[in-house]
Parts: sequence; C-alpha cells; structure tokens
Amino acid sequence: MLTRERIHETVEMYRQEAIDCLVELVQTPSTTGDEVAISKVFCKWLEKAGLEPKVVGCAPEHPNVIAEWSGTQPGKKFQFNGHMDAYPPCDGDFGLYGPYSGKVADGYIYGRGASDMKGGDAAALMAVTFLKRAGFDPKGSIEVSYMCDEENGSTYGVKWLLENGYLKGDFGICMEPTHGQLLIGQSGIYRITVTYTGTPASTYRPHPTMDSLEKAHLALSEIYKLSHEIESRKVPYYGSPSLEVSTFHSGKAFNTFSTVSTFSIDRRMVPGETMESCEAEIRAVLDKLKNQYPEMDYELKQFSDRPAMEISEDDSFIQTVRQAMEEVTGKPVELYRRHGGSDGANINAAYGTPFPNIGAADDLNEPAKADEKIPIEDYLRSIEYYMLSVVRMLG
Repeated sequence: MLTRERIHETVEMYRQEAIDCLVELVQTPSTTGDEVAISKVFCKWLEKAGLEPKVVGCAPEHPNVIAEWSGTQPGKKFQFNGHMDAYPPCDGDFGLYGPYSGKVADGYIYGRGASDMKGGDAAALMAVTFLKRAGFDPKGSIEVSYMCDEENGSTYGVKWLLENGYLKGDFGICMEPTHGQLLIGQSGIYRITVTYTGTPASTYRPHPTMDSLEKAHLALSEIYKLSHEIESRKVPYYGSPSLEVSTFHSGKAFNTFSTVSTFSIDRRMVPGETMESCEAEIRAVLDKLKNQYPEMDYELKQFSDRPAMEISEDDSFIQTVRQAMEEVTGKPVELYRRHGGSDGANINAAYGTPFPNIGAADDLNEPAKADEKIPIEDYLRSIEYYMLSVVRMLG
C-alpha cells in the first residue's frame, strides 16, 4: 500500500507538473456557457494520465468530461466531481495580473477560477495521475468527472447526467473550495422569478388600473416583510434561512407605463424546509395581494434549485477522509455545514452517495474576486490527501 510518506515524495517530485496543470486551466477562459475550450484541456491532461476521457452532454456546446480508471480487482467506485465553469471577470477590475494570467507569485496561483474551482479540479486530476504513476492498483475504480453549467444551476451539467444514469458510485469528493476543511452539510437553494403584467398605456394621464411596476412594488413591499421574518428564525449550524430579492427588470420608455415587471428571489433553506414549503410561503403573500387587488395576477417560475445535503459525522467514508486530511496537513480538520449547494449535493440526493465538499482554497474570501488565488502549498497538500483517501478506500 502507498504510504503517506511515499505519496508526499511523489507529489514533491512532480510539483511543477501539478502547478503547470492548474496554470493552464486558469489561463483557459471558461465562463458559464463557454466550456468547450476548457473541456479540451481537461481531456488532454486526462489522456496524458493514461485515461480515456469521454465527452457527453445534451449538445456539443454543453460538454461534460468523464473518465474512469478500473483496477485489476473488483470493488467500489471512488468519484471525484467538479465543475469547469467559472465566474466572469469583475467589471472594471481585472486584478493585479488579469483574470486569466495564471500568474505564479508570492506563493499563490492567480486567476479566475483558481479558487472556485479549478484548484480542486486540478488537484483531483493530479491525484489520479500520480497514483497511476506510483503503480497503485485500485480495488474497484476511480471516476473523474468535470461538469459544465454549474454556476448557472447545472441544467446541462450534473442534472442532465443524473437524468441519463451517469455518476453512480459508492462515495466521492466534490472539490469545491472549503479552506481545507470537510463540508458535510448544505442548506439547499430555491430560486424563482415573479412576473406582473399591465395594460399598455401612455403616461400622458394616470393608468386606468395598475401598471406592472405598481403591482411589483406592492408585492416587493410584502416580500421584504416576509424576508425579515424568515431571517428571525434560528437553527443550529446555519444560523437562519434567508430570502433575498436579487434582480428587478421593468419598463422600456420614460413616457409609457411598464407592461412587464419581473423580480427574482434567491431563497436559502435550512433543515426542515423544502422547496415546496418555500414556494407555498411566497405564494401565500402574493395570493393575499391578489385577493385584495384582483388585477394583481402573477406568474411564478422556478429557474434554479439546489438540494440540501446532510452526511452523518459518523459515516465511515467521512472518518477515513478526515483522518487522511489530518495526517497530511498535521492539523485538525473541521466538519462543518454552510448555506448553498453543489453538484456533490445533487449526486448525494440522487443516489444517497456520501459526497462531501473538500478543497484547499478559501471558500468565503476568494471566489469571484478580481485577484482570485489559491496558495500553492495548500493546493499540493490537497493532492496528497485526495491520493491518501483513495488509497485508504480502495487499497
């Protein structure tokens, strides 16, 4: 069996290769909906590792990359899952080196996606590469998958794959940034749009009834009251649920009444809540207004969702991975929960697979920043504890 010491020596021997891999990924732009180029880079590095990647998806412009390495003995399947897309550059602020520099400086690798989540993607890819190079023979198989469309709700990525029978395994790691800690719970997300319409009319005189803007204004006043009430609810680990109005669109000209007004809601859940209960709560507010003002009919559409995830702290996979992380880093590893969702939570919801989030980068202070970055040494250590976790589970 590969020892922790041998794994460390292997990663140090090939550290420049690991850095080069991440730099190339960062230097390849991959905003959501534009993942074809980055998928080819992943395929190139997987082929270099001796794997045979396949590209699958609902259309060529929405690629998902999957590769599986089977050992000589039957066993379980260990999965690594990450997403290829990244946030677009920050408007008006490209950072010290530019969004796609891949600059290596001051102990960091800089660039869009270095934290969320190309650092984790590259670490898993290098973990598999170095395990093969070290002669490891997994008892079972290791599957690496890289998804498109995650930042936009995963319709063409993990959701499409799950609907078509992909991503079945026994346990796995989603390499989202977690600051080197082990995330075992996520609250889930429910996102909707609410649209009001109104009769076309000129602002030459008052509107004959209510234009869409007035309807939306009345609705938002009540929605914000609901938001404050929701924030007053407290639960362990997550603090409180939340309801945030994130966008608003209305009107086309200064001299005509708005005929269509749409706002969006981002609802972060907590244990005990469901998407159905969240929708019912919002509809209750809107229906009350509709009863008061019959012309306030509305259209509610769900455009994104993330299931909640809760993995037992006593799960054997969680304990094995935690021990591997602590042995590599020499530090205690926190088990924690946070608001949000991930492709790992989708896999967990579909198959019941324990799929924690584990990544070296800072999950709170780095994603979407102009100077997004990942510490090189933390990145290299994550390769090691990914490798050690595989060895402990499939060795």
